[in-house]
Amino acid sequence: MRKLRIAIPNKGRLHKPSLDLLIRANFNVEAVSRSYALTAGELEVVFARASDIPIYVHFGAVDLGVTGHDLVLEKGVDVYELLDLGFGWCRMVVAVPEEKPISSVYEMPQGSRIATSFPRITSHYFESLGLSVEVIEVEGAVEIAPKLGLADAVVDLTTTGTTLRENNLKEIAVILESTARLICNKVSFRTREKEIIELVNRLRSSR
Repeated sequence: MRKLRIAIPNKGRLHKPSLDLLIRANFNVEAVSRSYALTAGELEVVFARASDIPIYVHFGAVDLGVTGHDLVLEKGVDVYELLDLGFGWCRMVVAVPEEKPISSVYEMPQGSRIATSFPRITSHYFESLGLSVEVIEVEGAVEIAPKLGLADAVVDLTTTGTTLRENNLKEIAVILESTARLICNKVSFRTREKEIIELVNRLRSSR
């Protein structure tokens, strides 16, 4: 049987904490090269974009993955979240230009345009509130969209709110809070439960 295959982010805010966690759990991943995969003890470690990892896990390309709870929700995948890893905390917020006399999403005009990298979560959020908005998907630099006239508001991730303030935006709602999670393919969990539970316990004690 092949080794358990786990995907971790290849860059971004979750990359280093993910590597550090595996190192604390005594997996030798310090010799990271330009390769997309390496073997560390009983694991095959695959490096991938955090946003792609839920898809890899859902379809069984890897057994496990480390990615954000926000990305799991955005992709709408059917996977197990086995462990909250406790790093990568952030909030997903609705923000509008500071000069607008709006302090709540309920004060936003019907049909407002919302720029975001999270169209699925954003659409579900406003639908759940019974509010009609137009969601515009953009990748990166979401905060600039109102200034350019592309959108009336944004939905984006923030930890301190500094980037929003620097772009003259103010928060009017929090949609969710997110941290890094260890996720698992459901078939893998059913067929390799003992190995996976051992790994979960090892990572839990190394957090």
